[in-house]
Amino acid sequence: MTFEERQELRKQAISELDLGHIKKYEKLMRKARESNPGYETPLEKVWGSNNVKVVKRRKIVKRLVEAGYDKKEIIQRCGATDTTIRKDIRILKEIGTIKDKQEIS
Repeated sequence: MTFEERQELRKQAISELDLGHIKKYEKLMRKARESNPGYETPLEKVWGSNNVKVVKRRKIVKRLVEAGYDKKEIIQRCGATDTTIRKDIRILKEIGTIKDKQEIS
């Protein structure tokens, strides 16, 4: 979607807000915002997800990895599956939220 099309959606959303249609306004503004090719929420940039439960778990995983816990201990503390914790660690490394031990030394 081009910039002009997104601007039209924003104008339409403002007119809906003036008419008192808040739900339509929110829907149109979200559509305009998310159709921007470079759009990412702050949670997505840092933690790789918008889901609050996932973000909380990844914060705990980050803290435990930085404290030097191994994967088995992290799995026990988080109460998640092995696959989930491995995926969280991989995603956090890809984003750059945590660094590999090889990169540090």
